[in-house]
Amino acid sequence: MNRVPYLLVLGGLAAAPLAAQRPSSGAFVIRLGSDTTAVERYTRTAARLEGDVVARAPRTTVRHYVIDFAPNGNVTRGELVVRLPGAPATAAPTQRVVVTFTGDSAVVEVRRDTAAVQTRRIAVPAGTVPMVGGAASTFASFELLAQRFRSAHSDSLPIRALYLGGANPTMMAAKPLGRDSLWIYDGNDVFHVRIDNNGLIQGALPVSGTQQFTVTRVATVDIDGLATAFAARERNGQGLGALSTRDTVRATVAGAALWIDYGRPAKRGRVIFGSTIVPWGEVWRTGANAATQFRTDHDLDIGGIRLPAGFYTLWTIPTQAGWKLLINSETGQWGTAHRVDRDLFQLDMRTATLPSAVERFVIAVASEGQGGVLKLQWDTTEASIPFTVR
Repeated sequence: MNRVPYLLVLGGLAAAPLAAQRPSSGAFVIRLGSDTTAVERYTRTAARLEGDVVARAPRTTVRHYVIDFAPNGNVTRGELVVRLPGAPATAAPTQRVVVTFTGDSAVVEVRRDTAAVQTRRIAVPAGTVPMVGGAASTFASFELLAQRFRSAHSDSLPIRALYLGGANPTMMAAKPLGRDSLWIYDGNDVFHVRIDNNGLIQGALPVSGTQQFTVTRVATVDIDGLATAFAARERNGQGLGALSTRDTVRATVAGAALWIDYGRPAKRGRVIFGSTIVPWGEVWRTGANAATQFRTDHDLDIGGIRLPAGFYTLWTIPTQAGWKLLINSETGQWGTAHRVDRDLFQLDMRTATLPSAVERFVIAVASEGQGGVLKLQWDTTEASIPFTVR
């Protein structure tokens, strides 16, 4: 499991004044490996951040956002409108979110397509930074985090942030890495962010976590043209879809019914093992998103132990010297929530080099004699472990 490299003490926060904010504009290209997941263009003044995003996962959408600020830097209002590319101007957006901030609370209004508006009030402390979206689709919001940190003149800073449409604020954090770079933690992932003297993000690289996006700043992007091009690719079956699809393996081996539920991340031109994606010597969820689940209706002999029929989660520890398979008794958890105290067994796996790279991670069960083999394949690596059915 990837770990946050710093522990920050969370405390009270005050908004940094934005009256001296210089007008700025720019654009970001966000990629996951070799695939572009989003492009963003924005303009910024002391009183407003406004921008447009073309996001490609799980389908291509065009998003327009406006965030308004008071003279003291506190956000007063945020709006996000999501449309499909090429939709008529008179068509209802697929989603519209309006958040009005007052004192220590906010009123959130969400409307999807033509459904009724859903309204709720949530507690939002003053100084909360509004986030338009996550690292897969926008970095103008991360620039707000970077500038908030710079204005605080602190060695480390916890920052409350609220995603527009979110149910509650989340804690983020920043820490300096040098004169021109920051470490930013978004509540789940860590990024190494390069900034200029005005606090404008020039680029970002992933350090740890599950969102391994890279970011490049450019002068501008053609939002309409790219939305049209990405939508055309989608119609031709070349859309990104879900970045990590969910899949199920069902197999009957020597009378035993086996079931595996797991996420399938893609290689996308990246180095997989021994990188920030799957580091050597750390617990890996063995897939993506939610933890990999495993069920057997018969007892199994596997790796020299007897595994009773039941429901488990599977984890691995890849190393250059070999792999370990962890069988855990907890189920239903997210893939970053591994609890070592719930591990039942740690078993040696066999490893082999595949003749060609497997693009999307796959788990398979093959019959073999009175049992079978559990196989994990991604990139040019295969890890496997045989079992028999009792």
